[in-house]
Amino acid sequence: MFYKKPLLIKNTKNLKLKLSNFSGGVNTEVDENVLPFKFAKNSYNYNFTKGSLETGIGFESLTFLKNNASNLERTLQFDDEITEVNKVWLYPFYNNVNQKKEHLLLASCDDKMYFCQIISIDPYIYPILNNITFTSVPNAIYYNLDGEDVMLVTSATDGMLVYHAQEINNLDSNAPKISSMCRHYERIFAIEAGKRTKLVFSDNLDPTNWNVSSDEAGYIELADERGGLEKVVSFNDYVYIFKEYGILRLSAYGDQSDFSITNLYVTSGKIYGNSVCVCGNRIMFLSKDGIYSFDGFSTSKLSLNIESLFRDVDNENCCSAYFNGKYYLGLKVDFNDGESVGCEEYSGGFVNNALIEIDLKTGDINITRGVDLKSICAIEYERVKKLVCAFNGEFKNRLGQLTHNGKIFGKPLKKVWQSSFTNLGFSSKTKKIRSVSLISKQPCAVVLKTDKGENRYEISGSLKTQKIITHDEGEMVQFKIESSVGDAYIANVEIAISVSN
Repeated sequence: MFYKKPLLIKNTKNLKLKLSNFSGGVNTEVDENVLPFKFAKNSYNYNFTKGSLETGIGFESLTFLKNNASNLERTLQFDDEITEVNKVWLYPFYNNVNQKKEHLLLASCDDKMYFCQIISIDPYIYPILNNITFTSVPNAIYYNLDGEDVMLVTSATDGMLVYHAQEINNLDSNAPKISSMCRHYERIFAIEAGKRTKLVFSDNLDPTNWNVSSDEAGYIELADERGGLEKVVSFNDYVYIFKEYGILRLSAYGDQSDFSITNLYVTSGKIYGNSVCVCGNRIMFLSKDGIYSFDGFSTSKLSLNIESLFRDVDNENCCSAYFNGKYYLGLKVDFNDGESVGCEEYSGGFVNNALIEIDLKTGDINITRGVDLKSICAIEYERVKKLVCAFNGEFKNRLGQLTHNGKIFGKPLKKVWQSSFTNLGFSSKTKKIRSVSLISKQPCAVVLKTDKGENRYEISGSLKTQKIITHDEGEMVQFKIESSVGDAYIANVEIAISVSN
């Protein structure tokens, strides 16, 4: 008697994973096994807002126009040797002698102040005429004093410099030691350095008068459970005081007897003062648990899905600016991938290692990795529109500008788009990656990882679709695209996978 033995047929399912739109961005908050394949678990230095992977943000030497009538530019350089640039500001200056605007760039370098004209044929950045030095990094704001455009420069350990570009200036050591300040209805409101529990304000119409009296200058003690004062800004007819764990609003019209304080917001996540930035109709800031938008009355946390990158990181030394409708935040991020990119390779270490760009209209974000930013300043004057940057580390003695060439001072920044490490919803089943096709105009590499190993496939640049045959298999799979050149354009990615028992 014969018994018919059933034929064992291997059940195979063929999948085609199409990555035709990368604009979903990065999501570090969702567990890898449930994160859709179109979202990156990690990505940096690519711009994916248009759906393809394109050239990301870069940085190059600072250039300004030679004149307003042409596009000729000159590359800025310091008149003497400096060790480091600490901070940069725009000085909106009107030359009363020449009867024209001559806006300046003002920079704190080492312990001195430097300046240059925004539009000029002169390529040099000069030290200010008198030999005034600062013992800590200063702050500066614009003020029109007695009809003259000046910059008020203060620091946490020095007095106040009233800087005028055409005069010899002196440092007033009797002025308060200030960590943050703003101009509001012709008074200066400032945080006194030290314990940072006192808000001081100058006399009306005279920021050089700090004599405390009922009709001159004064102060308000703000010591409470919300911690020290971090930042003070003027916004929508009020002075807003950002503390470590809260926000206060000061109504400061007319006489100081009419001043009043309102408590608006309390948080358990520390607010970083250097991240606070007025951005049009809102104020943006970084807290320990995320990035927030504040409209003057209420706060809302942005759903960026990347909060884990900086949730447990100290960002006391972050920096921020508002430029071209976007909030820029230089900060320290923990990518937690064992890689070293850009400034992370610097032997002297780094303070910050990333820049987050947030388009406040669309919500799109870009993450730049490998840049150690110290100060960023938006310059918008006539035809000059730049985001000027100062750096820590390797480039600390240079001024740069944000660009979109995917490089930092000529060196390409490594670019990565990486999927989650996932079983694609088929647990205990073997996946065999059969092929990958894509369009890549520049050279790149496809890295395929499974629980059995990892293989790297180099792709040459081409305007046509390229296909590589692969034989990687395992239960868990991951797809990564890397680029080591400046420019990038990658689109129409399709991965053929077989799933079997």
